[in-house]
Order: sequence, then C-alpha cells, then structure tokens
Amino acid sequence: MTDVHIDPHADAMADRLIRTLEAHGLKARTGIDFPTSTDMVVVDIEGGSEIWIADHAGRTDNPAGAHTGWVAIYRPHAGLSDEGEAEVYRSEGAGGFSRDTAALVAAVVQCAAARSLTPA
Repeated sequence: MTDVHIDPHADAMADRLIRTLEAHGLKARTGIDFPTSTDMVVVDIEGGSEIWIADHAGRTDNPAGAHTGWVAIYRPHAGLSDEGEAEVYRSEGAGGFSRDTAALVAAVVQCAAARSLTPA
C-alpha cells in the first residue's frame, strides 16, 4: 500500500487564484504587505505596477470553502507608495468561490490589459 500525502493547503484560495490568473496569461505570486499584515496574491503588470488581491480580512490562505469575497487594488507604484491606487474589484462572495473568482479574474485581466497599454 502506498502512502498518499495530501497537502492541507493545496485547496487554499491563493493557490487556486494564482493558477486561474496564470491560465489567463497573468504573472501572479503570493505576497505580504508587512505594515498591514495583509496576506495577498500579487499580479505583476508590465511597467512595474501591481494588483493586490485578498479577501475582506486580508487573507488568501483559507480554504476555498471559507471564501467571503475578494478585494483587488491596483497599485501604480507597487509597494513603494499607495499614491494613485484604485479599487479594481470588491465582492461579498455571492455565488461562492468559483463564481466570485471568475468575476474577479475578468476585472483583473481587463485592468492589467488597460494598464499595460498606458504610458508611464
């Protein structure tokens, strides 16, 4: 009999979100905003800006079944300054993780495409 190791974090919201974002051609990674202790997914945008994504509590490491909604913030200066930041998406988790994540990804893809075309 073979031992099967199941990663308890394999179904974490961040992992699923990163896979979905990457499937849509975006570069995504996990990150932490140390001043606020926000655990997030960061989408890197051409030119150095970022989109920061977390749930309403500033977490992404919960299981997808505990999803309460997404918040996505466009940060033109990445982690250097919050000047010019803009909310890209906010939800209350209606429809569950899959439906809410699909709407989030559509908003992030649209924002990233628009910002990649904007001259600095």
